[in-house]
Amino acid sequence: MSNVNVCNGLRLALATFSMLAIAACTSTISDVDKKGRTSSPVFPVMVDATRPDGSYVNLENLGKIANGMTKAQLRELIGPPQFSEGMFGVREWDYILKFRQPNGAPDKVCQYKVLFDDDMIARSFYFLPQDCMQANSEANHEVAPAADKVEQVTLSADATFAFGSTELLPRGRAALSELAKHLESREVASINIVGHTDRIGSSSRNMELSRKRAAAVRTYLIGQDIPADIISFDGHGAAEPLVECPGARSAAVVDCLAPNRRATVTIVSR
Repeated sequence: MSNVNVCNGLRLALATFSMLAIAACTSTISDVDKKGRTSSPVFPVMVDATRPDGSYVNLENLGKIANGMTKAQLRELIGPPQFSEGMFGVREWDYILKFRQPNGAPDKVCQYKVLFDDDMIARSFYFLPQDCMQANSEANHEVAPAADKVEQVTLSADATFAFGSTELLPRGRAALSELAKHLESREVASINIVGHTDRIGSSSRNMELSRKRAAAVRTYLIGQDIPADIISFDGHGAAEPLVECPGARSAAVVDCLAPNRRATVTIVSR
């Protein structure tokens, strides 16, 4: 066999291996959609983990995990996944978590799954068994109960920002000051801010505007002494409308689309 044929064969084998490696890194076992959701989470067999013995999780850090976090932020809170899953291109991370039990009882062991959207932002979270945290709290009264109260506040973008701007209006700042005051009496575990726009304009411009407005809300709340590490933000552009108003741009259509121009603030408290 000539050297040329050998080299060509090696190149083909290397290209095939590279394609398979990329597919392995980016595949999912739970059929994750582009928004980081699945109708049927699939958990891997624990014996296949790189660390099948699992890890003792910090409950306070686990309670801080929220929609909108990056992979780096998750690693800071609960470490890397335990099933040979990497940082890049992977849409789901799996963990084996262990919890100490009182009176010398055996450790409780649960699996925990995080799903990511196309931008590799954490969106969905699952336990196996599903009641893992509830059962753990009942077994150990020294552990604080899991976050269980969820509130969502919707801010009208038209009332909060000037048209096409990311700068908060006085009445927008006033509304956020009231929200911060409302949170003073609560033990807040996480706050997630999502900006939304109407369909008018380019998708890239709408996405940028929605993210910057969500970031402006986050910055203001931090200025009101809300801890920065519990506030995440994102922008969804025009992807999640509340109302549909057909037709080309006109004063009537713009007015009809007003409910879509908003920022939602989701608060999880204990």
